[in-house]
Amino acid sequence: MKITLINPPITVEEIYGKYSDLASFQPPIGLCALAAYLIKHGYKEVKIIDANAMKFSVSDIVNNIIKDSPDLVGIYTNTSNYYAVSKLTSEIKKAKKSQKVVLGGPHPTFLPKDTIEETVADYCVIGEGEETLLELVQYIDTPLQHSNSEGLEKINGLVFRRSDSLIVINRPRKRIDDLDNLPFPAVHLLPQLSKYKLYLLHYKRLPYMTLITSRGCPHKCTFCETPFGKLVRFHSPDYVVDYIAYLANQFGVKELHFCDDTFTLDEKRVVAICDLIKKRNLDVTWYANVRANIKDRNIFKAMKGAGCWICAVGVESGDPEILHLIGKQITIEEIMATCDSVLKAGLILKSFFILGNPGETLETIEHSIRFAISLKAHYPVFSLMTPYPGAKLWETAEKYGTFDRTNFQKLKISTSDPVFIPFGMTKEILLKKQKEAFRRAYCNLGMVARQLAVIRSLDDIRKIAKAAYIFFKVEII
Repeated sequence: MKITLINPPITVEEIYGKYSDLASFQPPIGLCALAAYLIKHGYKEVKIIDANAMKFSVSDIVNNIIKDSPDLVGIYTNTSNYYAVSKLTSEIKKAKKSQKVVLGGPHPTFLPKDTIEETVADYCVIGEGEETLLELVQYIDTPLQHSNSEGLEKINGLVFRRSDSLIVINRPRKRIDDLDNLPFPAVHLLPQLSKYKLYLLHYKRLPYMTLITSRGCPHKCTFCETPFGKLVRFHSPDYVVDYIAYLANQFGVKELHFCDDTFTLDEKRVVAICDLIKKRNLDVTWYANVRANIKDRNIFKAMKGAGCWICAVGVESGDPEILHLIGKQITIEEIMATCDSVLKAGLILKSFFILGNPGETLETIEHSIRFAISLKAHYPVFSLMTPYPGAKLWETAEKYGTFDRTNFQKLKISTSDPVFIPFGMTKEILLKKQKEAFRRAYCNLGMVARQLAVIRSLDDIRKIAKAAYIFFKVEII
C-alpha cells in the first residue's frame, strides 16, 4: 500500500510577511514521525512531499500524485496553511475523484467538523496521529471493508464523511503514554537537510534539525493550545541523546532546535540530557525554548556545557495585570530571574513579547517596552496577539475587543497585520507601537554592545549586518 504525506505549499513570505528574510524554514518533523510509525508497522511504501523545500506548486503535487497513484494522501494542516490545504485538496480531487485524502494537525484537531465540511477531504485525524493514521491505513488496506463505514466508526480520533454525506466524529483517542516506544522520525524521507534553516541569527551551523522530545503542555495561557493536550509525556534522556547521535552520525546534523512546548518543565531531565550529550562527546550546538519560571538557575550552565548557545523565553508582557489576564501564571520577578540566569550562564537571550493583548492600553504597552529593554536580551521580539483555534481566547476574543475570524489566511505568525484589536485600541496604534517597540529595544548603545560582544566569526558579522539592514528597512525607514 502506498501512502504519500504532504507538507503543503506555503512560502515564508506568506507566513512571515515583511520579516521573511529573517525567517525560519523548518522540516515537517511531524510527518516524519507519522511515516516512521507506518514503516515500523509494515507499510514500507511511504513518501513525504515537502512542497516548500522542493519548491512544488499545487499542480506539481497533483501531477506527482497522479504519477504515483498512492492509496492514501495525508496533508499536514494548521490554521496558517489552511487555505493552501483546502485548495490542494480540491485540486487533488478534481484530478482524481477517487483519491482518499486525510487531513491532520492543529486545525482539524480543534475544528474537526468545520474542516471536513469546508474541504473535500475524506477524513480528519484529531490529536496525536500515529495510532489513528495506522488504523485508517489498515482499514483502507482491507478491501472488504470499503463498502461500509462500520470499521471507520471504531477508529478513535477519526472524523470522516459517510457515503450519505453525514459527518461522523469518533471518540477521542487516548494519548500515547510511553513515547520511547515510538521509532525515530523518518528523516531520510526528507529532501536534503541543507534546504532547512532556523531564523537568520539563531543557528551557528548547518545542517540543522528540529526535535520534539516531549508532548503536551500543562499551562493555561489563553492564547495558546497544543494538539498534544495538557498531559505532558517525555522521551527519556537516553532516547533523546540516542536520536541526537543518530542525526549527527547518519545525516551530519550539527545544529538542533528543541521546540518542545515545555522543554524545561522537568529540569532534572534537561540536566540528564546535557550530561549524556557531554558524556558521548556529541559535537552539536542547539537552541531551546524556556518557560520564565526556572527553579534551578544552574540548569543554564549545564545547557551551555552541552552545546546550547541561545535560549528563548516567553515573556509576553511587562505588565502584571496583562500577564494575569492572559493566564501566563508567572510573575515579573520570575521572568527577571530567569532571563538574568540565562545571561549569567553566557547564553544568548531571545525574549518574546505580545502586543495587543486583552486589556491592553498604551500604558501597558509602555510597561512591556521598558521591561523588554531592562531584560537586556539580544533578540527581543514584539508580535501581535493572534487568537488561534483551540485556545481559550479563540472563544472569548469578542469579550475583549474586535476579532476577524473569517479569514484564516490572515491568522498567521506574521507580526505585521493584527486581526485582534483590544477595545480602546486601533490597528494603526498597534502597528505604530510595535514599530516603536522594535526601534527603542534595538536602537540603543546597550544593544549595540551586546551584538558586538557575541561576534565570533566573519559569518556572525555577515548575519548581523544582513539582519540590521532588514530591520532598519522594515522598522525604521
